[in-house]
Amino acid sequence: MKLFVEWIKTGLKKRKVKVFLLFLLCATLAWLINKLSQQYTSNTIFHITYVNIPKEFILANTPKKEIQVRLRAVGFQFLGYGLKPKKINLDVSKVMHRDNTYYLTEDQIQIQLEAQLNNNSTLVDFDGDLIYFDFTSLESKKVPVKAVVDLTFSNNHILEGELILSPDSIKVTGPKSQIDTIQKIETKLFKRNNLNNSFSTAVPLNLPSNLNATNFSPQNITIEGTIVKFSEQVVKVPVSVINLPKDVKVRTFPEIVEVRCQGTLERLKELEVEDFFVVANYLNVSKENGNRLPITLERYPKSLNNAFLNTNEIEFILRRE
Repeated sequence: MKLFVEWIKTGLKKRKVKVFLLFLLCATLAWLINKLSQQYTSNTIFHITYVNIPKEFILANTPKKEIQVRLRAVGFQFLGYGLKPKKINLDVSKVMHRDNTYYLTEDQIQIQLEAQLNNNSTLVDFDGDLIYFDFTSLESKKVPVKAVVDLTFSNNHILEGELILSPDSIKVTGPKSQIDTIQKIETKLFKRNNLNNSFSTAVPLNLPSNLNATNFSPQNITIEGTIVKFSEQVVKVPVSVINLPKDVKVRTFPEIVEVRCQGTLERLKELEVEDFFVVANYLNVSKENGNRLPITLERYPKSLNNAFLNTNEIEFILRRE
């Protein structure tokens, strides 16, 4: 074997051998080009892409994905099909409709096939079955958007009012069986820390991945929030005892409690005692509580960012008349 290899190496060094091999290669290429330039009739497979599906419909299932054709073409063409399969488009808008059945006729398939062949190929035959389509009608509805947020604020800063979502609902289009399962759409988590400035940020929606036949528009919304710097002010408010029996008087200790208010300076300056209502409900008296009675802040101006009592209960003394 080694002697044979050495013989080949020696032969390749000779000029006559090199010339012979060059002529052999040229002859082979000429023969191959001649063969590939001739016309042949053979079968090949085209992969189908369906286009121009009516907007009001969706394909419930994909029809046949490929079609076998018989072509008359030069060898180069078949070589190309072998290296890279041919793709063709079938125009679904050309379907025929009869008795709730949609289909492409053999003639229509042939016309579309021939229109997409190049000048070097001729369609001889194809598997000429009708192609049937199973359409599902589409429906639309509006669905509210819910913001999923995790916000923290810098010292003495707070969110003023509610977050604004724009838009606050989106259009969902798809088969009825799918869109009926959707009652709301949440955003992806919007997280911000140490906020001290107002913001307006585009946030993507967390769309269900299993509803591949349903379309959501838009797929992003804007979340806006107004961040304000707040101050605190204490307002002293008298306690009102309610649901007292007719023959009972009560005295509370203290009679006046402090309400701590948080808001902008402009709103704090406008506060009046009459804006607040602190209640002790006599019906909440119990042996377990002894002479202590819980109190609640029943009313305060909604213009404030927050308001709360400095204490949650008071003492009382009963006096019967």
